[in-house]
Amino acid sequence: MREMIADTLSKLAQAFLVPADPDDLDARDPEMLQALAPLLDILTKIYYRLEVEGLARIPDGKALVVINHNAGITFAELLGFGARFVAERGIDDAIYGLGHDGILSVPLLKNFLIKAGGVRASHGHADKVLIANRKILVAPGGNMEAYRPYKDRHHINFQGRTGFLRLAVRHGAPIAPAVFIGGHETFAVLHDGRQIAEALGLKKHFRIDTFPLFLGLPWGVGIGPIFHLPLPSKCKVKVLDPISTAEYGPAAEHDEAALQELYQKVTSAMQAALTQMAAERRFPVLG
Repeated sequence: MREMIADTLSKLAQAFLVPADPDDLDARDPEMLQALAPLLDILTKIYYRLEVEGLARIPDGKALVVINHNAGITFAELLGFGARFVAERGIDDAIYGLGHDGILSVPLLKNFLIKAGGVRASHGHADKVLIANRKILVAPGGNMEAYRPYKDRHHINFQGRTGFLRLAVRHGAPIAPAVFIGGHETFAVLHDGRQIAEALGLKKHFRIDTFPLFLGLPWGVGIGPIFHLPLPSKCKVKVLDPISTAEYGPAAEHDEAALQELYQKVTSAMQAALTQMAAERRFPVLG
């Protein structure tokens, strides 16, 4: 047991301290993931009481795993989802995740995220993953959804973006929607600050859409897209039935009507699931 703990701590230290390149798909470290997944699974089960339902619904081979973005940039329940995926599907069935430049620039943390499968968000990187018959995880709502006001926490908000759908039809990849709930109760966003972000040029220069005002630990009142210490909110993830893109074909990448039809299929299914999951919650944070 001591040797196992020592080995895990050693791999954890290496994960954070050894540099990794966010543009290198081969930077993913299966050995590190194999060692750390059980620990992350236990921690998120204890802290978030995390439930993950329906992982078997994610297709084998290439797929686009589409999620709603909760909890600002402190989206720790996503790590629990990844750990549970490794436990159920095995280390070789890899999911890569597209990450914002900002989060993949944080010292030390970026090294861990890249080795866990994080890559810089771009169509080029996503293309490479799908061509390699792997899975790519995307949160189309991005920074805007991550910092949507607390009152809108049970609303899917992809801002009408269809780039992820263009990617899916271009490669004929099935879409596996996964709906998260609970993380947006780990803090309380009062206002997303979109106007401030535009006035400061954050959107133009850094692809940051929001400059939120929120209540959360340890700040009390937090300003800007910064980390927070999450409340131990009860969290759940539900993977829905996959949505095929085969009927559309690659030409649909440039067909706005087809993209809008597919957009409605994805967002409607996710919103229906989120609404049902919200109805099953009795109290905020407690679940």
